[in-house]
Order: sequence, then C-alpha cells, then structure tokens
Amino acid sequence: MDRTWLLLTWLLLLCGVVQGNQESINQKYPDVCSGMYSHEDFNGKVDPYISFTWEELSLADEDDDGEGVSVAVFDFQDYEHIGVRLPNGEIQYICDDYALDLGLCEDSSEGQFIIQETTIDPFPSKEHKLTSQILTFTQQELGTNDKVYSINKTGYYCVTTSSFISSSSKFKATVNFRNAYGQLDASEAYKMPIYAFLAVAYAVCTLVYSWLCWKHRHELLPLQRYILVFCIFLTADTIFVWMYYIIENQKGNSNVALHVYMVFISIFSAGKMTFTLLLALLISLGYGIVYPKLDRTLLRRCQIFAIFTFAVCVAFLVQKYSQNSESLSNLILITAIPLVLCLFAFYYLTLSSMNKTMTYLREQNQVVKLNMYRKLIILCYISLFILFLGLLVSTFAYVGMDTVDMIEQYWKTEFLITDTWPSFVYFLVFVIFAFFWRPTSTSYLLACSHQLPTDMENVSEFDLDDINSLSDEALPNREPRNDTRNTITIWILI
Repeated sequence: MDRTWLLLTWLLLLCGVVQGNQESINQKYPDVCSGMYSHEDFNGKVDPYISFTWEELSLADEDDDGEGVSVAVFDFQDYEHIGVRLPNGEIQYICDDYALDLGLCEDSSEGQFIIQETTIDPFPSKEHKLTSQILTFTQQELGTNDKVYSINKTGYYCVTTSSFISSSSKFKATVNFRNAYGQLDASEAYKMPIYAFLAVAYAVCTLVYSWLCWKHRHELLPLQRYILVFCIFLTADTIFVWMYYIIENQKGNSNVALHVYMVFISIFSAGKMTFTLLLALLISLGYGIVYPKLDRTLLRRCQIFAIFTFAVCVAFLVQKYSQNSESLSNLILITAIPLVLCLFAFYYLTLSSMNKTMTYLREQNQVVKLNMYRKLIILCYISLFILFLGLLVSTFAYVGMDTVDMIEQYWKTEFLITDTWPSFVYFLVFVIFAFFWRPTSTSYLLACSHQLPTDMENVSEFDLDDINSLSDEALPNREPRNDTRNTITIWILI
C-alpha cells in the first residue's frame, strides 16, 4: 500500500501535539507526538512508557482476514527509518502483499510498518542508524493493548497509525504518554517548581507591601489600596495555577473536574489582565498622585469598560478551552475580535492619558511627579525590550540546527518562551512598580501639592485642608480643624 505523507512537515501541522498525558487518535487524526523524559533525566516513581487503549475499531469487510490498524511508535529523529523508497520515488510504508512481492519485508511483519535499521542520506552520503527502537504492531481488538513502548532516553516521540488495506476503516484510541514523575505533559513538567517559586515570591511581596500599608495606614492613597488588593489577587492567582499543574500531574488531563477548574483559572487570568490594564489606565490619568480623586463619572466609565473587557476575556478563554483543538472554527472570532478591540482601546487610552498627564506636570513644573511618570514609562519600555529580547535569544538559539534537531529541542524550552519568561518579566515589572508607589510617611502629600519645587526660589504652598480631607476617615477622633485655613510649606530638595 502506498501512503504519501511528509513526516517532517505534516506530522507537526496535521497531528495533534499532546497537551497533557493522554491524547486521542482516529482515522482522521492518525498521528500524535509528545516530548518524553527518561527516568534518569526526570526522576519519578515509575519508568516512563507509552501505552494504548482502543475504544473503537470498526474494520472494513476486506479487513476481516486478520489484519487491522497498523501502529508505529518511534523517536522523531528516526522518522526516515519508517518506509522504503521505491524506484519510482514513492515510499512504501506498510508491509502488504505488494511489499511482500518486492521482498521489502518478511511474512511475519505483514500489516505492520516497514522499518529500516539503516538509511543513507544521498547528499552527504552518510549512513544513519536508529537512535531508539521502533515499535510496530497491528491492532485487531478493542481494550487495553499489551504493547508498551519503554522510554530509555529523553526525546520527542510520535505515534502514527494507518488502516491496513482499506481507508474506510474507523478506529479510535487513547495514547497514554506516561512520564516518570506523573501525568503532566513533559513540556509542562518544569512549570510546577516555577509556579511554586512565583507563588512564594508573590506571597513575600504581598506581606512586605501589607506591612508598609499597615505602618502608614493613616497616609494611604486610594491607589496604594488598589495595589495592595492586586498583590493579594496575584498571589492567589499564582497559587491556583500552581495547584492546577499539581492536580493535573496527579490525576491526568481527562478529569472532568480539572476542566471545570481550568475554566476557573481562566476567569482569574482574565481578571489579572483586566485589573492590570485598569490600574495602568488609572495611573496614566493621574489617579492618586496628580489628583487625589478622579472625576466620579470618569472613574465610573473606566470601571465599566474594565468590567466589559473582563467579560469578553472570560468568554474568549472559556470558548477557547471548551472548543476541541482539532475542530477549531471561525466561531472563535466572535469573542476574539471584541477582545482585541478592547485591548487596543485600553492601550490607546493609557498612552494618550499618560502623554496628557506628563504634559500637564511639565507645564506645572512638578518635577518630582514628572520623574515618577518618566520612571514608569521607562519601566514599560524596558519590559517590552526584555520580552522581545527573550524571543530574539530563543530564536537565535535554534539558528544552525536542522529541522529535526529543532523539533527535538523545541518542546523542552517552549514553556520558557510562551509562559515562564513573560510571567517572570511581569513579576519583576510589578514589583518595581509597587516599589515606586510604595506607602511612605510623605507619599500621600504628593496627591495634595499642586507644585513640587526643586529649589528655594520655586517654593509653593498648599492647603492643609487637602490633607485633612484625605485623613478625616483615617483619624476620626482627632479634633476638628479651625475655620482659619492653615498652611504648610514643603521643601523638597533633589
């Protein structure tokens, strides 16, 4: 039987790359790949292996003579060892009657994939030998198969199937990629210790910021209360994500409760993104620093827009997780397009408001506040630079590798590029930002002064009434202030 497929390209584009420890294969999606760690590289309680459970097997009439579904399990580096190239340029993959007549395989291998122990690369004229064993067999019955592929070395392993003789045969099976440490996919194994570290780091930052807020509780700005709440939220979010990977590692990704928990995590992720954007917008408007309070209508509009963005983000994430990755459709655009528009609107409003606020501070010669906003802008640009630098470094890391080596190595570092690196950058940016806006004994005065002089000649006064208006609630037992307007002069030396 002739079966023309380009393993190097189509195996990655058409097959489902496993997202957990188990993945389904059938006649429409016959291939699946996943990274696997050896017992020596990632220790655990069991020896890593790949096993099968056949849930459906409906063969065509012409398959009733003993043949069934052909299966091959192999290290991706050995893909060239599957099949034999014929003189006409086509590749014969299955040991059928035609292959037997040509002497390409033995009778004992009938119905199985043809395996070559040695192949020759025609360009450098170099021999290639198998780096790992290739398991091939024919499945004819339902249930758990006794064929188990043992993982002796770390690599990117693939399972490919083909209905023998007839393409009308139907089958469905679950492939279990079982690593030594547990049920979690190998590409996500290091996320458990990484998120554990981030959870501890966020918890420490929350404790420190909470202590500062308690110490200066009578001088807190509304913005600093927002930051404290966000610290607690980020700590909880990171702990929940960490627990998700622990549960998946123990129970596997087929647990229904885990999918419900994943939706819960999606809601938290949407809240994290929305709150970040809202906080950036409020700061760009000068909330808590340039102005003690924002206009009530303006603040309400910001909150309503944030709630709308949060709802759209939750809808997008829930739709993304609930939709089968093998049957993605254009329906995802129903939530994706509004989300993109909301994010664009947030970015535009934030940058526009930031420019207006900095222009106002520059005109008022409020140098200290202006420097704070300049530091914030520099921090944003540095964070973007670090993010792109990480992508650039990861890209150059694969330069010089051939395609096979790149595929073999990518799954090991994918989590760094798509998840860990942005998470660490976000953590560092947030910590530095919280340090800039940390509570101090004098930080609340910034919200009251209309001008912050940098020398003796530019000293200006502001009313103590503004300070009292902020601290009335914090100091309910203090004596009423006199009707006479008291003034205080702040000398700020830089």
